[in-house]
Amino acid sequence: MLHPWGSWRYGAGGDGPSFVNDGGGDLRTSIVVCTFNRVDWLPHCLASLLAQEPRPDEIIVVDGPSVDGTRELLKEMEREGLVRLIEQHSLDGISAARNLGLAAATGDIVCFVDDDAIAEPGWLQAILDGYEDEEVGGVGGPVHHMDGRLCMGRNAVSVEGMWYDESRNEPLDGCYPVMVGCNMSFRRQPLIDAGGFDPYFKYHQDETDACLGVLRLGYRIRYQENAVVRHEWCEGSYRKDMLRWYIRLRYLWGRNNSYLVRKHFGSMVPFSRYCGNRVIAFVSKRRLVTESPGEKMRTDPRLPPFLTYVGLLSEACGLVQGWRDGRQERLNGLRPPEPLQDLA
Repeated sequence: MLHPWGSWRYGAGGDGPSFVNDGGGDLRTSIVVCTFNRVDWLPHCLASLLAQEPRPDEIIVVDGPSVDGTRELLKEMEREGLVRLIEQHSLDGISAARNLGLAAATGDIVCFVDDDAIAEPGWLQAILDGYEDEEVGGVGGPVHHMDGRLCMGRNAVSVEGMWYDESRNEPLDGCYPVMVGCNMSFRRQPLIDAGGFDPYFKYHQDETDACLGVLRLGYRIRYQENAVVRHEWCEGSYRKDMLRWYIRLRYLWGRNNSYLVRKHFGSMVPFSRYCGNRVIAFVSKRRLVTESPGEKMRTDPRLPPFLTYVGLLSEACGLVQGWRDGRQERLNGLRPPEPLQDLA
């Protein structure tokens, strides 16, 4: 089977296989890709990673119980020394999959890229350049649509759990810098010390929680403008019933966001203030500028009004549940964020 990956191979000798890396630098890099039934898109993602200069020291693919040929593709690539395959026997959310990849990683820096994303040339070098300062614990960059349009730029989150994006001319003052999940990296040990990815977040806000955990340890998050990833926003194969999935997604949006706020900012933000901000966000129709299936469905003018209200009710139920669940995990308040211009 021919691949566009080039001459990657495992090195010989030692206690086991190790990647041959012609790149430079003292920091070893691991890239983790979590996938499930993406045999059509995954090869494009992996080709872009294998083409990076410097080359990553290892590419770890965590595969859910794929049945569309993805598992067979990855086994062949592992035999050829191109990737390390971690088999996930059951789907348990993105955090569980990322934690499997983190546990297997050996690099000083662990990068996370979605299986329907493509890293632009120079992406990995830009990521590594961001770690010149030892106080930097995480480095991310912008996300573009496949046609090159900017999707998300420098992001930050407020104590009320509101996301802000500098590329939309939104002020980031007083907010905590975070990264987008399809284009993020961390120093491995600080991420492990922070607890990795909280399995409560099966989808959505897992990356924000991880960023706040690393910030809590005293590290900084850096944004690299030229560390670009393009994202397709493919529909997952499990989203066959879009109506049911949409209602479930709205519930998770509410649940995960309120859990995040109470976990990290609960000592600063009372429930009444948090709810007030969510209402203001809804009234102002504030939305993300992504082309994810859930976002497109939520903002589709053809969406029946009754479904809009059902989705809102589902999100409100999730919000209450997340706040209750976050009570057990509430941490001491974070120190005030550093000025973001210092983190560029």
